[in-house]
Order: sequence, then C-alpha cells, then structure tokens
Amino acid sequence: MLGPETANSPNADDLNTLYWVMLIVGIALVLAINAALIALVVRYRAERGRRARRLSSRRPAQMLVGGAFAGLAAMIFALAVIVTDSASEAEKSGPEGLQASMLRTAQRNVEPPALGEGDAEPLVVNASGQQWLWRYEYPDGTFSYYELVVPVDTTVILKLGSTDVVHRWWVPGLSGKFDAVPGQSNQTWFKAEETGTFDGQSYQYSGASYAVMRTRVRVVGVAEYEAWLEQTATDIQEAQTFVQEQVAKDSRLANPAGGDSTEAPK
Repeated sequence: MLGPETANSPNADDLNTLYWVMLIVGIALVLAINAALIALVVRYRAERGRRARRLSSRRPAQMLVGGAFAGLAAMIFALAVIVTDSASEAEKSGPEGLQASMLRTAQRNVEPPALGEGDAEPLVVNASGQQWLWRYEYPDGTFSYYELVVPVDTTVILKLGSTDVVHRWWVPGLSGKFDAVPGQSNQTWFKAEETGTFDGQSYQYSGASYAVMRTRVRVVGVAEYEAWLEQTATDIQEAQTFVQEQVAKDSRLANPAGGDSTEAPK
C-alpha cells in the first residue's frame, strides 16, 4: 500500500496531507537528480576518438544549487511544523457528538478546544498500556480491554499511560503514533467523522509478545454509545458481585464454624 489509510479524523487528514506532499517532493527530487546525472553523463562521456570532457562549474552555479536545496529544506521544515502544530489542537465536537459530562484536558501535547456556549465538550478516556494489551477507562469509571468504543462526531482526548514499559498507540486513519511512557503524561486526540471499526496495534517493541498487542476503535452513534456504556457498567457490577459472593461462599465452606480454620498441633 503506497499511501496511508483513508483519514476519518481531522488531525489524521492533516497528517495524510503532509505525507502526500512529502512523497511528491521526494519523487520530484529523485527524478530531477537522476535526470541531471543522466544529462551530465551523456554530455561529458567519452566517445571513440575523443576523450571525456572535463566537468567544471563556477561558484555562482554551486551557490545557486545549494541555495535552492536549502530553501526547499526550509519550506519543508516550516510546512511540517505548521501541520503538526495544527494536528495537535483538538477541534470541537460536532453537533451530532456526545455532550460529555466531564472535562479533564490539562496535559502537555494536546491543546483542548476553546468552548463557546452550547459547544460539546470532549470525551476524555484514559488508555493504559501493559504487556500486552490496552485498558480504556471512561469518565464514569467504566472500563474495557482491547476495544475502545466512542461516539461519532465527538472529540476524544486519549490520555496515554503505561504500567510497565513504553508502548506506542496508533490507529491509522484516526491519529498519529503516540507513546505511552511509565511515569509520564502523554495524549492524543481524534474525532471520527463516520461510524465504523478501525484497527491498530503497538509499533514499539515492548517484549516478546508485542506483535500481538493490538487494539480496536469502534465508532458508533451517540444513542448506541450510551446504551453500550450503561450495559457495560451493569455487566461489570454483576461480575464483581458474583466474584464477591463466590469468595464469601468459599470462605464459609473452608471455615464453617466461623473460627480459625487452622488447628493447633497436638
């Protein structure tokens, strides 16, 4: 695949544009340099009965070529800075997005959107990398593993952390690559413009099984997201209650008299 996946988030679209610009500039440079080399070889090559002509150039020509390359490098650098800075500024959630109840965006890598009256707040999700899976925690305390479920047309700020080693979160089409570093704060953002499923994986070596450290972002409608969040919270509560009941039951079976189950040696 020559190009990146189709962008489904504004920041991913900016990065894709930068990719194509750099690719076109790189191809143009390769063609221009090789064309110049071929022209020089043809013009100054040796022929039967004639020695090869000596190639010489004046200082103004060298300065012109050097200045052209320096100017091109400066333009590419400026473009990269502008695009990456623009991609780091989180946009406002759209009119079809989720009105999140919490706003926690005081981090260093992403500028939260300036909210006006009636604007939708971003949805903040904590993403914790560990060998070798991702854990996502939502504002109400609900959590999920591997799959991140978010509403469409909503700005999602993903706060990245790690419990062990450095992991790298990347879901092509939604965001760039960002590291989750133990003891440090880092984050990225995206705003999915369409519903669908987007797969990603870790692109940082984090141990023997890092290749299977995958993740998935499922973008759904707002009503479906709210229903999923409520059902997941219920399932988690039921599972915790079941475990607590089983632990209490096992404890009663192990110690039916209610005293110390261990006897003193006779």
